[in-house]
Amino acid sequence: RGDTSVSFHAFPSNINKKRQWEIVLKMGKKTPKNAVVCSFHFQDEDFIISQTKHSPRLRRLKVNVIPSLNLPKRKLDKVIDTPTKEKIRKRSERAQKRSKFVGDLFGASNELDQTQEQTSSDFEELANELIDEARVQISNEEHILTFDKCIQVDPLYRPPGFKSTIMDLIRNDTDILAFTGIPTLLKFKKIVEVGELIVLRLNYNTQFVLDVHHRILLTLIKLKLNISYKCLCVLFSISKSTCANYFYNTIDLLYLILKPLIIWPSKNSIEKNIPRCFINFMSTRVIVDGTETAIVTPKCLACRIRTYSFYKGRHTIKFMVGIAPDGLITFVSDVFGGKASDKHIFETGGILNKCEIGDSVMADKGFLIDESCTNAGVKLIRPPFLRKNKQLSLNDGVANTEIAKAREMMDFNI
Repeated sequence: RGDTSVSFHAFPSNINKKRQWEIVLKMGKKTPKNAVVCSFHFQDEDFIISQTKHSPRLRRLKVNVIPSLNLPKRKLDKVIDTPTKEKIRKRSERAQKRSKFVGDLFGASNELDQTQEQTSSDFEELANELIDEARVQISNEEHILTFDKCIQVDPLYRPPGFKSTIMDLIRNDTDILAFTGIPTLLKFKKIVEVGELIVLRLNYNTQFVLDVHHRILLTLIKLKLNISYKCLCVLFSISKSTCANYFYNTIDLLYLILKPLIIWPSKNSIEKNIPRCFINFMSTRVIVDGTETAIVTPKCLACRIRTYSFYKGRHTIKFMVGIAPDGLITFVSDVFGGKASDKHIFETGGILNKCEIGDSVMADKGFLIDESCTNAGVKLIRPPFLRKNKQLSLNDGVANTEIAKAREMMDFNI
């Protein structure tokens, strides 16, 4: 207290300024009301000396003064660099190490440089002479355009008249399966060979830009992936209208190629290959089901009415597929509009004419064909209806499960 050079100063009354003092002085706890800071934490320029009667040399702090001297330090206080600054620092350290290493290397080699100076000059003269001779030889040869260690080839270069198609990229079974759905290249080639024979017999007079091979590939890609004609015309290097015309034309050709592959097997053949899930349905001759495919909205009003499917909520075409118990597709009906019912397609498709008396037809609940099958002497195997009952009976539940297991293969094939 006897030392007049030390003075004590209270914290500012302003909250923001007080908070700045607390941060600088590292005040972890709440600051007491009577806390003061000694003058050792301030610079001489921070004070104003005032003259009064009672204290002739009273020191007061200026308004916006913050403690800046003898500030407390903690052992855990450490300046953490940002990732960018850390990279810059490490990079500079590596550069210093490299420069030091290079300096030592050059310092050790100064003596060798003096002894090898004469030898290097002789090598330079010899190298210059050899380069001059090489340049003279290159200039005399007419067919050598450049003198380079490597030959640069443009991978996009094509000779005049060359047209590449997507078939140039299909090289294995996996590629042909992804684009067309045909499992192997060999089977695709067989389809093309049959198509070429049919075209020869029909004696087409129309000239096509693409051969049968590429026209069939184009059509199968459209059916499998349903990509636009604009994309197809780029892949096959033809116009958009030509691409659409080839598709419509090749659809008829594919019908002639694949139609003979759908055969109606004999009853003995089916019984020999029937799977275990049909052990309770040995008389089953065919499993039928309908399928729909979306189409573009027709321009004709009558066609719009016939093709609109209330079940799908859009314009579709509909046909019925028949599959033998062993998984072979044995029947494909004509194409109907989406408005046609499964019963109408079944009765007009002619599949009952192929069945014999005593055969069984398996269908789902959508085929209300009890009367048609009874008149043809064919048994109908169909999941039981719940009707007004709350649940199926025990026998109906067992039958429903067995029929569902047998029909699982039908849904997989479609």
